[in-house]
Amino acid sequence: MDDMYAKARLVLDGLREIELIVAELYRHFSHSFPSDRIFWETMAGDEANHAAWIDDLKTALFRNGWSFEVGKISLASLNTFRLGIVRQIDRLRKGEMGRRNAFFIARDFERTLIENRYFELIRSDNKDYQAVQDKIRKETEVHLQKLQNYILTLFPM
Repeated sequence: MDDMYAKARLVLDGLREIELIVAELYRHFSHSFPSDRIFWETMAGDEANHAAWIDDLKTALFRNGWSFEVGKISLASLNTFRLGIVRQIDRLRKGEMGRRNAFFIARDFERTLIENRYFELIRSDNKDYQAVQDKIRKETEVHLQKLQNYILTLFPM
């Protein structure tokens, strides 16, 4: 049992850290690409909110001994994803990323979060947990759609 709780905590902490690092990346984008500053600042704020919601997930999951299930996940894959974001921040700082690339990189990160179903790794019948989990998933889908729309507006194919 304790192992399941520890694994769930590690998964949620890893996801929280990813959200905070994506928020940091978006804040860097807002400084590097002033013409898109408001867009990136809004996205960064949303990511910070997602990190706070993950704290809510932990609270809901561990409160009152609700049962839950942790799906198959390699914690190393979460760490690799996080390191990929950190590498992009480093590239940006070195001036190795252009405005167009920033949008495609952000879109790919948001798409990866959805496609890998990171927020569905832990399943529970707890309605509070499910509500927050659903809110994060929907918001991430909205982010992906915002990025795709912005990309099409700025860089028509």
